[in-house]
Amino acid sequence: MKTKDLGNKEIMSENIKRHLSKKSLNVKEFSEIMGFKYTTVLDWVNAKTYPRIDKIELMSRYFGVDKSDLVEKYSETSSILSKINKISSQLEEPRQKVVLNTATNQLDEQNQEKKKESKVIPINKIPDDLPPYISRKILENFVMPTNTMEYEADEDMVDVPILGRIAAGLPLDAVENFDGTRPVPAHFLSSARDYYWLMVDGHSMEPKIPFGSYVLIEAVPDVTDGTIGAVLFQDDCQATLKKVYHEIDCLRLVSINKEFKDQFATQDNPAAVIGQAVKVEIDL
Repeated sequence: MKTKDLGNKEIMSENIKRHLSKKSLNVKEFSEIMGFKYTTVLDWVNAKTYPRIDKIELMSRYFGVDKSDLVEKYSETSSILSKINKISSQLEEPRQKVVLNTATNQLDEQNQEKKKESKVIPINKIPDDLPPYISRKILENFVMPTNTMEYEADEDMVDVPILGRIAAGLPLDAVENFDGTRPVPAHFLSSARDYYWLMVDGHSMEPKIPFGSYVLIEAVPDVTDGTIGAVLFQDDCQATLKKVYHEIDCLRLVSINKEFKDQFATQDNPAAVIGQAVKVEIDL
């Protein structure tokens, strides 16, 4: 029972009126059936006074509901759950397990339906306080892929667009052309983000991300330190895949392969994070 609902005359009034309506009774008829004074019941219904606990118990028995159904604020969901709990509590354990299994199956089906209905949306809000080495122009002009993901019938997979290549080494001219799709298990994806594949052209992220592998990118405007991010440089629209670190006056881009030197995004050579790597696949 919710403490804030205790003694709430308005809630009690609404609940009594709701149950009277279900039984097609008016206040006078109800007061006569219960043996209550008409004026007393009228005050309850008009939210002027609140019934004593013994009266609440009598009314709950008559209406065939728990006391909480009179005392607490009503909602269709809470009413259904209350009925389910009440009925389940009267069942023997083997039958309670049947109810639990049925509810679990229904929840699984609901979750699958929600995944299939989810929409992947592009990022459209750029933070106001970008550091000088992050290029607002790149973020504003970079065309994030639209929602091209489609579910195959009876499969929990999503087709995600492939958008050209990205360097794992020296920056490579960014290629945004559509180059087909690759399927991704739906549980990898969030409905609040956009996703695309990039093919790796370089060796600086080996052995974790080999040359020729496909990297699934989650479109975000920044990443935490040490996260592998897709970074787009303003000059010549060059893109690269690196571990990202935020320094005081620059963005440091680190390769996994130690043979490659760190790169830096500065005020003179601005860049912007356009996503983070979340999955790598290799075709044999």
